[in-house]
Amino acid sequence: MKTYAKINIFLKITGKMQEDSISYHTLVSRFMRVGNLYDVLEFQEGHSNFEVCGNFDCKMEQNTIYKSYLALLEVCTKEQKEFLNALKVEVEKNIPTGSGLGGGSSNAAGFILWVNQKLGLNLTKEELYKIGAKVGSDVPFFLSEEEIANVEGRGEIIKNTQERTFKVEIITPKIHANTKEIYKLYAKKFYAPISTNEAKSWLDISNQDVFKKDAISLNDLLLPLLEIYPSLKEYLKEGYFLSGSGSSFWRVK
Repeated sequence: MKTYAKINIFLKITGKMQEDSISYHTLVSRFMRVGNLYDVLEFQEGHSNFEVCGNFDCKMEQNTIYKSYLALLEVCTKEQKEFLNALKVEVEKNIPTGSGLGGGSSNAAGFILWVNQKLGLNLTKEELYKIGAKVGSDVPFFLSEEEIANVEGRGEIIKNTQERTFKVEIITPKIHANTKEIYKLYAKKFYAPISTNEAKSWLDISNQDVFKKDAISLNDLLLPLLEIYPSLKEYLKEGYFLSGSGSSFWRVK
C-alpha cells in the first residue's frame, strides 16, 4: 500500500484552541498530495503480537501507526481486536522525517483506511477524522483521500477546492525540523493570527495567485524555522516555498 507525501501550498495561523486539555494552533492551509513520493506499507497477519517494522527515528510509543492501532482498538469488537493484535506492519520509508511532508501522518491514515476496509468497520469520514485527529493534525487530510484540499481548524476540517494539482520539485535539507519547538517559538515571538476575513480570502485564493507571493507571506512558520535553523536560509531561493514546519522546500516544476 502506498502512502503519499504532501506539501502545504500555504499555511496561515488563525488562532488557538483547547481540546482534551491540550492547546493547539488553528490554521487555514491548502494541502496537496505528492504523487511521486510515498512510503510503502505491507501487512502480515497471524503474528504473536502487534508489530511495526521500519527505519524509524522514534520510539514505538511515538510511532503514528502504533498510535493509530491504539485508537482503533477503542472502536473494535473482541474478534477485531484479536486480529489487530496479531498484525505486523512493515514500512518502507521514502518520505524524509522532520521534513514537513507528512510521512508519519500519511502512514497513519493508510493504516486506518486499510483496517477500516479489512475489518468492515464501515466508519464514516467524520468518524475516521476523529480517530485520525487523535494521532496527528495532518492525518484527516490523508484520510480524506483528496489529492488537493483546503484544511481548517487544527487540521480536522477538510474542504474541496476547485484548484488542480501540479508537479513539484522538492528539496529536503538534512535537518530534522522539530515541529513542537517551531510552534513554541512562533507563539512566543511571531504570533500574529489572521482575521476571519483574511482566512476566507486565503481559502478562496487561486494557486496561480499563490505562486506570485513570497515564501514568508505564504507560511507563518518560516520565520521561526529560520531562527532555529539559520542554515536553511540558503534554500530560500526564488520560487521556493516552505512545506508545513519544514525542513522541505518546494517549487512548481
